[in-house]
Amino acid sequence: MTKKRGMLSRFSVYENSLVYLTGVLLLYLSLALLVPIGAAIVLEEDPYVFVIPLFASLLVAIPLISFFSPTDSIRPVDGIFLVSGAWIIAMFVGAVPYALSGMGYLDACFESMSGFTTTGATIMTDIESWPASLLLWRSFTQWLGGAGIIMVFVTILPMLGIGGRNLFKNEFTGLDVHNFSFRIREAAKEFHLIYLLLSGCLVILILIMGESLYDSLTIMFSTMSTGGFSPHSDSIAHFGPGIQWIVILFMFLGATNFYLHYRAIYQKDLRAYKESTEFRTLALVVVILISFTFLALSSHLDGFDALDEGGETFRNSAFHIVSAITSSGFAVDDYTVWPVSIQMIILVIMFIGASSGSTAGGLKMSRFVLAFKYLYYGMLKQIHPRAVISMRMDGKTVSEDAVTITIAMVLLYACTLIAATFILLATGVPLTESFSAVSACISNHGPGMGAVGPYGDYGWLNPIAKSTLIFAMWAGRLELITVFILLTPAFWREFQRHSHQSKRVKR
Repeated sequence: MTKKRGMLSRFSVYENSLVYLTGVLLLYLSLALLVPIGAAIVLEEDPYVFVIPLFASLLVAIPLISFFSPTDSIRPVDGIFLVSGAWIIAMFVGAVPYALSGMGYLDACFESMSGFTTTGATIMTDIESWPASLLLWRSFTQWLGGAGIIMVFVTILPMLGIGGRNLFKNEFTGLDVHNFSFRIREAAKEFHLIYLLLSGCLVILILIMGESLYDSLTIMFSTMSTGGFSPHSDSIAHFGPGIQWIVILFMFLGATNFYLHYRAIYQKDLRAYKESTEFRTLALVVVILISFTFLALSSHLDGFDALDEGGETFRNSAFHIVSAITSSGFAVDDYTVWPVSIQMIILVIMFIGASSGSTAGGLKMSRFVLAFKYLYYGMLKQIHPRAVISMRMDGKTVSEDAVTITIAMVLLYACTLIAATFILLATGVPLTESFSAVSACISNHGPGMGAVGPYGDYGWLNPIAKSTLIFAMWAGRLELITVFILLTPAFWREFQRHSHQSKRVKR
């Protein structure tokens, strides 16, 4: 038992990890609300829309932390329940400032879930008409979600035994275990520091470009988290070319496996990027698609116009390809009027997503690499039935369990996409908007096509459609399997197998 664990038990009366960690999460959200409160005071806006949820969260959090302490370990089912429930709790707490500012509570929950899951789909129509402090909170929720609300648990999980590692693996589904062979506490610390370091660099660069501190912070929050919220209705088109290029760079960095950043920054090993199959594939796909998009857009320009607008056309091509594949959802142009081939590319790559262990959404590039390897080795098996073929990635043999989970993820993704699209169609939402809205929300991309495009919004949808998309954002952020496990009777039987009544701490 650690010294810290002993101090906790000195003041607590009961042992119950789920209750205790719920209190930790509420305390974390309470502290986060201090940021928009400070902004509201400086901007001379009403801070009470943030003060009320702050005190309400504290009133619940303090007793939970004071009277309960964590047990020595957490079962896997408890970890899944805790991870899944954390996003729901965050959504309800985060929705209160929107509701107190005049937004309907379902819309507020939609906006809050979109923020914490770094989706970027918005209910707001005239964004500049909302209080600046609320827009700061809106972007800040994405920054919190990008780091992973569950990361606050990781900092205290060493006292919780193997359950801590299970929670960590659920939050970073898709990363190989060898990526985190170092201790959980060290992993949490280094990830936080890298995230803060990149965030600080981005803010400084935007400030150097002449933007205000407010714009610098809001854009940084949404860029590092690959979230896509902007305090301006025209998104990143509001800013000049220099800032657009900076945003492109940091969207890509945020969507890169943070373990590679760890090796490059702390171990001075830049070869990590080159040695990663996922990173090489991601970089190659981005280069090819930017080139294709640029050529397709340029073909619509004539003569010297193409030369004059070539710089802008290339920048727009690079921006939207990177924005789509990183699930950021930022925009500098209305891609819904671009050639249909480019629109299809944007839809496809928002499904795929970027790197595992990053802030990006989607299925992740590593899973697509594994899926294609699975198909290739399957064909080889047909040619050589007796051959023993081991699937490898980054020089390591891929286990059958990893392949099985990858195929299950792809199937779940497709089934959820189809089912949710049918629900929206049944409520009267047009086909283009239904399919693209579900695609954009489940991949945590944000904007879709048509009326839910980069300069559209989700406010016109009916309550059933909005509720369905809230579920899609939640399930997509938790990478589907975690959520659908909750829907199985086996999970609840295992969850209830052992008594969850709080045990009195022995003195």
